[in-house]
Amino acid sequence: MAIVGSVMAGSGKAAEEAGLGTVVPEAEMTMFCQTAAAAKFEVQLDAITTDPPVSREGKLLVLGTVDGENRDLGFDCRFEQNGAYLGIIGAPAMSD
Repeated sequence: MAIVGSVMAGSGKAAEEAGLGTVVPEAEMTMFCQTAAAAKFEVQLDAITTDPPVSREGKLLVLGTVDGENRDLGFDCRFEQNGAYLGIIGAPAMSD
């Protein structure tokens, strides 16, 4: 639950994504990514779907989707091999 609070706390700052640098065990990356994406895109957690982590270009990626009203938007959560969270890339914020 502490992770949820720390991710949600920074959701209002577009320039600074909450949780950056947090080391996340691989088994917890999917849930961490879902929580971070829900905060970033300002949607409910159940609107986020993710796949298990995959290794690509020396990083671990969790590929995800935000289920929107008109279309689904894809995003990636990036982690270092040691589990350090690097942030979300992909879909723009849905609230813009």
